[in-house]
Amino acid sequence: MTSSFCTSAESPKVLASIKPLQLIAQAVTEGVTHTEVLLPPGSSPHSHSLKPSDARKLRSADVIFWVGPAMETFLPKMLASAKGIKAVSAMDMHGIRLRNSEGRERHVHDNTEHHGDYDPHIWLSTNNARVIAREMARVLISVDKVNQSHYLRNLDLFLNSMDQTDLRNGQKVEQAGKQPFFVFHNAYGYLQEQYGLEVAGYFTLNPEQQPGARHLVSLKGQLDKAGTTCIFREPQFLPAYIERLTEGLSVKVGVLDPLAENIQSGPQSYARFINQLVDNITSCIQGAAKMISSADQTDAHQVAK
Repeated sequence: MTSSFCTSAESPKVLASIKPLQLIAQAVTEGVTHTEVLLPPGSSPHSHSLKPSDARKLRSADVIFWVGPAMETFLPKMLASAKGIKAVSAMDMHGIRLRNSEGRERHVHDNTEHHGDYDPHIWLSTNNARVIAREMARVLISVDKVNQSHYLRNLDLFLNSMDQTDLRNGQKVEQAGKQPFFVFHNAYGYLQEQYGLEVAGYFTLNPEQQPGARHLVSLKGQLDKAGTTCIFREPQFLPAYIERLTEGLSVKVGVLDPLAENIQSGPQSYARFINQLVDNITSCIQGAAKMISSADQTDAHQVAK
């Protein structure tokens, strides 16, 4: 496969398992080839079942970038039987920073640890995105040396855009204030660490499963104690228990989409994706702060009367 790419004008067929990886890959492959995405909109990588059309797309690819078996549980069996495709797991990339699945400790993956011990939502860290983009460029150059200069130029542009993204979002978070907020599922630890955000709690550990009664009781207590706060749902899941838990509470409801479904693929799309997440969080936090300020002014006016 490598030699055929080096001697042919035909560009490699690149596939990404999920949309966020497609956005990073497209930044690297821009002007050379279009990176396709395997998972259709509205699907969850935790529970997707491959259709015949998915299998055909997989078989036709030269390179596929995926997160790892802790995320795309449907892929390992298919990859084991796929012939002639180079599969690259992002969780196995040297330099990727992994968080403990249940805590906040940081770990540097050394390719000997079990994937299930770690939070697989690695693409929500721009530092990890830099590592992923570098490895994508290295892999693509290894199979397509003809376009090496394109990949390297695109990589430089992407790395520069990440610096601008981090500067922008750091300022946004600082201006909004670090107000704790609640998320739908335990997926945002990397984003939290990247920008110093404060996730106060989550509705479920696994979005595919109903959370246990003990967790819901604990979360209800946290929400009651938090007062006016922000909670974020996700467009792929609309569980009724969110409304039950927040009924009668002073909350602002926002949306966070960790799978970037409404972001069109392009060279700047990953930056737009991360910016959108931060914008949604900071906008909600600022809205909650205004609600608190308004309530305080009302109380003060009543006391004065």
